[in-house]
Amino acid sequence: MLFLLGAGFDIDATREAGAFYGDSIYIGRHQIDCSYPMIADVWKLCFGLDNSPEGKSVEDLFDEALRKGDYKPMETLVDRLMGADYYIAHRLATAEKSNSYQGFFAHFDDGHFLTFNYDALPEIFLSRAGRWFPEDGYGVPVRTEPAPLAKPLTNTKSSSLVIHLHGSACVFTIESQIRGNPVGGMAELIHLEEPLYAFDPESISHCFPRYGRMVSVTGRTRPDERVIAPLPDKSEGLKHAFIQKSYSMALPLVRQEGVLVAVGYSFNPYDCASYHRILRELEQSTERTLLLVSPQAGDLAKRIANEYPTLKVRSVAKTFGQWGADSFRVR
Repeated sequence: MLFLLGAGFDIDATREAGAFYGDSIYIGRHQIDCSYPMIADVWKLCFGLDNSPEGKSVEDLFDEALRKGDYKPMETLVDRLMGADYYIAHRLATAEKSNSYQGFFAHFDDGHFLTFNYDALPEIFLSRAGRWFPEDGYGVPVRTEPAPLAKPLTNTKSSSLVIHLHGSACVFTIESQIRGNPVGGMAELIHLEEPLYAFDPESISHCFPRYGRMVSVTGRTRPDERVIAPLPDKSEGLKHAFIQKSYSMALPLVRQEGVLVAVGYSFNPYDCASYHRILRELEQSTERTLLLVSPQAGDLAKRIANEYPTLKVRSVAKTFGQWGADSFRVR
């Protein structure tokens, strides 16, 4: 089974994980705000706004900020997502009591996952289940560094892929390498004909205890620089090597499977350049079936069916948690 995950896939995780508390010498015991953000949260989180400015989308605000060289909104967004992984995904993945997300990944034990999300929630669950390894689990070869004292794995072949179509906060691209001895000798910076990719889980390393940090010899790449920013026009970001490699793996999967289950993805028109190739490939498959799972699935199904008339579009108008309570029915 092949899935396409959007931001709505994460939203029930916040509720199911429950509250988190910390202690501070300044404010004492306090609740930690670490929820996976939705669009309504991003206005306040990244821009300090209670409502959207008239005539502007959140994509417009990110675009304006980056054009001015202001990277703080993107840093804030990605930092929050990694914080949600650190607290919420880790708690749910390691919980003894079953939850919707454990049930989902267990139910679809042969699943592959395409995602436009930056977070690592699927990888955290699948890694713990022994179904995903960063060496090949992104659909492209990725370099890793073992954690100190970690026992080497005899098998790092993933049975489930998680393909990030807008990039992952945990993977950076290596386009140049230093050859020679930079200390007391001759060294030169060489541009690689074929980029390399490296797994660096940054602040969520505890979610992947077998793996250590990796840093490029040409300098650290911040997690927010590893992903496509949510802009009105993502065409430049879609040209990045890791993204192109990811699509080259995703598109044949879509045609081969013929059935795509989109969970919590809104098919935002600003993302058309991103999802259009996916749905065009689905149209070329034998089954040509798209199942939408979200509270707005009914209206969304009408729009997609109108734009892609050869697809057989079905809808489940439920949140992820409600869908799980209905045994994740897809038929």
